[in-house]
Amino acid sequence: MAGRLSHGVEAKLYKRGFTQPAVRRLITWQVLVTLAVLPAGVLFFWLGLWPLAFVAGSLLATFNFYFLAKSLQQIVFVKYDRQLLVSVLLRFYGRLGITAVALFLLIVWCRVPVVALVAGLSTVVATIVVWGGARLFEQNAKEA
Repeated sequence: MAGRLSHGVEAKLYKRGFTQPAVRRLITWQVLVTLAVLPAGVLFFWLGLWPLAFVAGSLLATFNFYFLAKSLQQIVFVKYDRQLLVSVLLRFYGRLGITAVALFLLIVWCRVPVVALVAGLSTVVATIVVWGGARLFEQNAKEA
């Protein structure tokens, strides 16, 4: 089942312009982590705001990571000019502003636990570490 879900997510990402297999796989892993966290946050909401704050952090991190990867893929693999660079920078800072507003609302207005929110945001780091370890393992296995 996880294989079909992973394949489906990768197919949708490919249709959305993620043509580089490594980038697409990394984003797929992050989306799958977030999809795994969502039901857990809903199931354990009765414990308090911690599970919901973790889910909110994970969703926010996935949103930012998705668009950052898409922008970087455009910059690295597409011939760009000044207009593209300005567009990418405006989208980056716009997304940064949206993230700042979301974090402000979550921390100040909703009073979510900051530690749980940061733990949710760090799912991207965990995904990158696991993805990098898997790539290293695959490379060493091919050499052996």
